Amino acid sequence: MENSTSHTYHIGGMTCGGCAAAVKQRLSNVAGVTAVKVDLGAKQAEISSTHLIDTSVLQGALGNNSYTISELKPQ
Repeated sequence: MENSTSHTYHIGGMTCGGCAAAVKQRLSNVAGVTAVKVDLGAKQAEISSTHLIDTSVLQGALGNNSYTISELKPQ
């Protein structure tokens, strides 16, 4: 079984279900991503992947003008 990692990110710019669906689709297309769960109300995405993916790669997948992404640090 492959190792996997999961991280939660804040997603800026999501305002509707269509935005959430677009974010999920774009993040799912990143190499190494195995699952994406988007919570529109919390403006968060939980990304599971085979390895740690740099936030700049995820931002590039989202597009540099529509949505923003930043990792939420565990408290």
